[in-house]
Amino acid sequence: MEVNTMSDFKFKGVYPALVTPFDENGVDEEKYRNLIDFTIKSGATGIVPCGTTGEFTSMRFEEKLDAIKIACDAAKGRVPVIAGTGAAHTGDVIKLTRSAAEFGASAALVVTPYFLKPSNKEVFEHFEKIANNSDIPIFMYNIPQVTGVPIHWTLVDGLREIDGIIGMKDSSGNLVNLTTILVRRPDDFQVVVGHDEVALPALASGCDGAILASANVFPGRYIRMQNALAAGDLREALIIQRSIQRTVRIIVNKGGGLAVKAALNMIGIPVGKARPPLIEGDVLSYEDIDELRTCLEDLQLIPRGRVTFRAGENSIVAEAYPKAVGLVPDSVDDISLLHGESLCGGGTEVAHVDLIMGLRDGPMREALKNAGKIRDGFHSSNTIKGLEPTTVFAPTVTVTTEKHQKLIYDVAQKAVSDAVSRSITDGVVPEELVDDLILAVNVFVHPDATNPKRVHINNFRAVRHALRRAIEGRQSRDEIEARIDSARHPFAYNP
Repeated sequence: MEVNTMSDFKFKGVYPALVTPFDENGVDEEKYRNLIDFTIKSGATGIVPCGTTGEFTSMRFEEKLDAIKIACDAAKGRVPVIAGTGAAHTGDVIKLTRSAAEFGASAALVVTPYFLKPSNKEVFEHFEKIANNSDIPIFMYNIPQVTGVPIHWTLVDGLREIDGIIGMKDSSGNLVNLTTILVRRPDDFQVVVGHDEVALPALASGCDGAILASANVFPGRYIRMQNALAAGDLREALIIQRSIQRTVRIIVNKGGGLAVKAALNMIGIPVGKARPPLIEGDVLSYEDIDELRTCLEDLQLIPRGRVTFRAGENSIVAEAYPKAVGLVPDSVDDISLLHGESLCGGGTEVAHVDLIMGLRDGPMREALKNAGKIRDGFHSSNTIKGLEPTTVFAPTVTVTTEKHQKLIYDVAQKAVSDAVSRSITDGVVPEELVDDLILAVNVFVHPDATNPKRVHINNFRAVRHALRRAIEGRQSRDEIEARIDSARHPFAYNP
């Protein structure tokens, strides 16, 4: 890799905003190097340590030094490093940027000073002092949703004239401000997009590349998107963006680095947990983790492996089960009666599914005998016709109106049917078990629900999640104990 000077560094491609694996002593070097190797082998053209996704605000100064030094050494000769050196105090930024230069970083990514919400004059002088005291070029970093300090295009007009400031990363998602910056910039001022959800329109509008949280997980897909745009193939670029959009939305809106770490752990790249105050089960809910898992399954990123399902002396082995690392056990010891629960969505379109499943010659036989016999007005259960495995649909709410009835028995029941069928296609319900299983799916549809599309989507997702939890024998006792500090009843706050 050619060493860049202050004047010739050119951003190309996609850089992951690296998560930071931690251990009890600080940065977990082994896991960090493993992550860097994974991203480079997956197509990343550079890396960014100590950014927002890297939890830089939760790191001591010495830990930032360690992370940048490790990243520069791990990437040496392969890809450039843009070191995140942002801090609330100008002096700390200068010290960290100088160290990053000594370690071999090609440039520094400097976020606007946060918390105290400085004025435009103070922001200008902050960047000016940093640039005047740096041996490597500076990329400004605009992410007002967490700093509270936006960089307006009028401020960029002045900042880009400062020697040493060669570009900016825009993570605001504000395409109006971004495109204004793009049309006003000189040729030597580089602009990269940092908001994963708007990567396609930003790149199509002229951004030079991207620094993205989700590029920890699939950098190669963004490279393919860029290549498609460069070739004038907008249709192919759209297909790629749409294929990752659900995953990206969770990552962007559900805790950033917290969600990225969950995704990496599930695909077999161990990076540990986020540091407090970030915890799984709140902003990134357990339902979000379940949805993130199914998104990764759909992208063929979850590894496939052997799972053994046992019933008495008999056992069935699924050789290619979607085996999310850290979630799916090697064996389920008793599938005669299993339970899974899930909550998806919010407001009046919320879906709450309570699912019981088991073998036809076990306790589920009685459930099947009574299907369709329980009636309370329109509140009745029934066996879904034409669906295998045999599935009993049972609402958990009394019907209040004709519209409510349709949302339950037409929309939600169709969602259950679609989700069960999809779970067979996904390999979650092994083909060998289909004829032997009975499912009873209890579904809640809010009496004030109005949007059929959201009712279907939320129930479809909830059934997929609940079915996985059930057939995998989750939650296990260990899982429950691990989540005890962040658990809550599904309806504690919603609707």
